Amino acid sequence: MRQSIYGLDEYEMLQNLAGYILEQPSIPTPPPQIRAQIYVIFATNSLVESDVNGVFPAQPSLKEGDYKRFQIRPVGRLVPVAAPQPQLNASPTVRTLRPVRSGQAYRIMSPPVRGLVTPELAEALETLFEKFAGDRHFTPENPLEISFSRGFKAGSHGHGEGRAADIVAVGSKSLLEWKQEWDRAIAAAETISDLQQKSEAIAIEQQCNLGYGLYKALQEYGGWHVNPGGWQPYRNVMQLFSPWTATEGPWKPMQIENPSFYQRQRLADQQWVFQAHQDHIHVAR
Repeated sequence: MRQSIYGLDEYEMLQNLAGYILEQPSIPTPPPQIRAQIYVIFATNSLVESDVNGVFPAQPSLKEGDYKRFQIRPVGRLVPVAAPQPQLNASPTVRTLRPVRSGQAYRIMSPPVRGLVTPELAEALETLFEKFAGDRHFTPENPLEISFSRGFKAGSHGHGEGRAADIVAVGSKSLLEWKQEWDRAIAAAETISDLQQKSEAIAIEQQCNLGYGLYKALQEYGGWHVNPGGWQPYRNVMQLFSPWTATEGPWKPMQIENPSFYQRQRLADQQWVFQAHQDHIHVAR
């Protein structure tokens, strides 16, 4: 029977988590003390001698006169040695991943493996979720529900390193549903001729729409990953994308007349980002 950790069975862990370890509660244990004696055996003559063809007698003779006593004497011992300290600038060969955990005012509803990320990203999201849920008056008795669509995923840029996560639902609704409600409310507000009434209608939707609110909170928190030379669509752009990216940033639609070849690439990259994040919030650190 396969063993599983955070929803990954043994095969998946071998295939997808090579080079990573899952963070586990640590129980301090004293370092093992190893002491051993080393001996060297000196024989004054061999027990038996082979013939020229390398064939040994089937029943070697062990009579008193055929051998002498072995001489054994200690030549040293093993003692505990402190482990070498890693260099400060050495690159880690193993990374630690852990799931994003539930807090006081919010609860993670998706399987832990979908939120399996680096501890740095997990801690940043947990801090943001707690603050956002508290600001929206959620409590331990009535927590804000949040779900991820994926966390660690082999072969995926950002996700494959455990430094990116996709938030697919908040407050029992998908991000796609929140965006659809947002579009309807904004379209209705645009029909209002009175500017004050229009502003009030938009403000109400901004306060009630948890998908929009969570995205704006992530923008305000800041500190998300910017990759200057990595995967093409994310070059020099903060990795925070959602259905609201085109209107709210951080990468609003570029308007370029007569674009160069490089600029056409960037326009294509941006269009890909807008299309790929219509139903979730992608965030990386």
